[in-house]
Amino acid sequence: MTPKSGTVIVLGSLNLDVLLRVPHLPRAGETMHSRGLDFVPGGKGANQAAACSALGTRTRMIGAVGADDGGTLLRAALRERGVEVSGVRTIPDSASGQAYIHVAPDGENTITLHGGANQALGEAELGALDAALAGSRVLLLQLEVPLQVNLQAAQRARAAGVTVILDPAPAVPELPREFLACVDVLTPNEHEAQTLTGEADPLAGARALRRLGVPAVIVKRGSQSTLLLQGDRVQEFPVSAVQVVSTVAAGDTFNGALASALAAGQSLLEATAFAVQAASLRVSRPPGYGHLPTGAEVGGSC
Repeated sequence: MTPKSGTVIVLGSLNLDVLLRVPHLPRAGETMHSRGLDFVPGGKGANQAAACSALGTRTRMIGAVGADDGGTLLRAALRERGVEVSGVRTIPDSASGQAYIHVAPDGENTITLHGGANQALGEAELGALDAALAGSRVLLLQLEVPLQVNLQAAQRARAAGVTVILDPAPAVPELPREFLACVDVLTPNEHEAQTLTGEADPLAGARALRRLGVPAVIVKRGSQSTLLLQGDRVQEFPVSAVQVVSTVAAGDTFNGALASALAAGQSLLEATAFAVQAASLRVSRPPGYGHLPTGAEVGGSC
C-alpha cells in the first residue's frame, strides 16, 4: 500500500510553529507557565506537503514566506523532506506566518494563527500552479490562505483534470457553492463539519455537505472512527489504539497521506484506510518533520 507514483501539488500556508507545553489548555483569563518551548516548521499547507513527501510521493509546495529567519527555516525544512519549493515565494517587508500552539500532556492542543505572508498569495502563486498542473494528479488545499486564491486554484485544477482535495480548516461557517463544485474530496474534522452545516452528528454533517455537491466527504474524528461518505455509500474506518504523544499535525498527516495514495492510483476507499493508519502513527510521535511516518511504516501497519 506504499504510494510510489504520481505528483501532488500543495497550495497553502507555511508557518513557524511556536509550541508551548502547558499543564492543561488555558482557560479564559488564565496565566500559566510553559513547561517547554519549541520552534518547529508548520502551517497546514507545509505540514501536508512534508507528510506527503515523507511517504515517497513527489510533492510540490506553492506558497509564500517572509524575508526573515522563519522563512529561511521553513523553506529549508521542506527541502530537507524532499519537497520541491521553487513555488514558495519570499515576500519582502512581510513576516512569515506563525502559529502559537498550546500542547497539553494528553496531546490535545489549541492554535492561534498569525497569517503573515500567507495572506499575500495571489497571481504569482496561481501562475506557479498553472506551470505545475501538467503531469500532476492531485491538488491539496486548506483555508489558511485567501479564499479567492483557493477558489481559482480549484477551478484551474478541475479544468486540468486534477483531483482536488480541500481540508476546510480553519473552520468557517460557509463556503461558496462555486468553490465546492470544484472539490472532489472534502476532509473536515467533526468540529469543522458542524461549523459548515450546523449538524452535531458527523454523518448528518457529511450528508449535508454531499447535498452541496461534493462527491465525497471524509469526516476525521480524532481517536474515534473516520467516516467516508462517497455518493450514498457510508464506510467507517476504525482508528488504531495508540499512546498519544501529540495530536499536532495529525489531521495534516491524514490529508498528506490521502493525497499521496490517490496520486498513486489507489481508490478513495484504499486511500482513506492508508490515511487513517498514517495519522495513527503520527500521533504516537513527537511533533516535527523528522518524526513523520514513511510509506514503508504505514504500509506495514495496514
